[in-house]
Amino acid sequence: MKYFFLILLFALPALSGVRTCEELAAKIANRPYVHSLSDTALEWPKSITQKSTELPRVVDNELLPLYKSAQHGYFQTKDKTALAYSFFKADPQSWIQGKPKATLLISHGLGESRPQWLDQIKTFTLEGYDVFIYEHRGQAHSDRPLSNYQKVHVDHFAQYEQDMHEFLEQVVRAHTQERVYGVGFSLGGLVATFNHIHHPDDFDALVAIAPAYQIRTRHYPVIAARGLIDLMVGLGKGKDYSFFQKDFDDDKLDLLRQHSHDSDRWESFLRVLKLYPMTLPGGLTHQWLSEILAANQKIQKEIRNLNRPTLIIEALSDTLLDPRVTRKMVAHHPWITNYVDEKAYHSIIHDSDSIRNPALTEIIRYLVHPERLDENRGAPSWETLLAQSSNFSKRQETALSRYTIEEAYRRWRLANPSGPIPQELKTEMERASEELNSSSAGQKGLYE
Repeated sequence: MKYFFLILLFALPALSGVRTCEELAAKIANRPYVHSLSDTALEWPKSITQKSTELPRVVDNELLPLYKSAQHGYFQTKDKTALAYSFFKADPQSWIQGKPKATLLISHGLGESRPQWLDQIKTFTLEGYDVFIYEHRGQAHSDRPLSNYQKVHVDHFAQYEQDMHEFLEQVVRAHTQERVYGVGFSLGGLVATFNHIHHPDDFDALVAIAPAYQIRTRHYPVIAARGLIDLMVGLGKGKDYSFFQKDFDDDKLDLLRQHSHDSDRWESFLRVLKLYPMTLPGGLTHQWLSEILAANQKIQKEIRNLNRPTLIIEALSDTLLDPRVTRKMVAHHPWITNYVDEKAYHSIIHDSDSIRNPALTEIIRYLVHPERLDENRGAPSWETLLAQSSNFSKRQETALSRYTIEEAYRRWRLANPSGPIPQELKTEMERASEELNSSSAGQKGLYE
């Protein structure tokens, strides 16, 4: 890292968008950049929930009170569908220059709900982000289109995207004029990616976690499965359960259990199901599967039109999605930063500490400054990043402090290619470097 700033000074005009030395090396070698796990025992940001063995206690003493203290409501879409949502305010101690860092809009996965994201929401609010989360139509506490509320159904996949756009325009924008970042998981990641492409003014950046760009169709080829499902829709069976689908039972519970390594987080999931029975994940209709498979084919073609900053979190041991498709989609994409965990199952963000925490830390680090250097819209100023670095330092997060001040330098250097470095920026850079050098191996590993 000792020649980082010198390299950056000469490379910046041609390499805008490059964020780290590893990405710089990958770009020079003309190969895709994949950020993978370090072997160093890392120390996570202070805001990340403590060890998962303590989670049952945390659920009752911290997470459920957090949920009850949030603002809850319903938003009505143009087609008169009521969507349940919640708003969580950022911790004022982590504000930067007297206000939250930004606003996050969370789009959950299939069969999920707002309470199941409390573990992550706690981290985001302690990091200084306001958080909105809403529940997709046909799921959890939002309106269900069918009399059997356990059936997951949607008439057209585009309704998911339109719901997100309307919610952001009418609810989120009414709350803030600051930057808004999307965070989508699985189904929510697919919906948010379409939104990012079709409504580029909605999000300043997107984090897509195990996005459902291609669902697996058991042992059947995708084209054959889609043909059969479309046939059932054509026969008027669109609202019936699809093959192997049924109401919630113990078999479904066992299947869900296979997507996480962590028994403690699984117990907390069961706790949420018991307290909020409407969050029970049901089965899928023929129409829903037909729409999702069509959306998979569409996103694989349209991903080339994505031109806003995006972080893709991949779980290579995913048994619900096909990681090979995602790998092909993100390789060499100029707007996508990629993070991969080879051991992670689909529920990477709800998994054991050794899998969840690195992914969540990468998200936190990315949100420091996701905008490319050649994009001025919504990008934080170098002064804002300077203050954010100081904030991390006060919390003894030396790795994130050093990372943030480097982002501040890059932002300043873009506007001042040859001018002398401001003294306050220089002082902060020296302080962050000294603190990191004297910190633990875990902090150094986190920075690297």
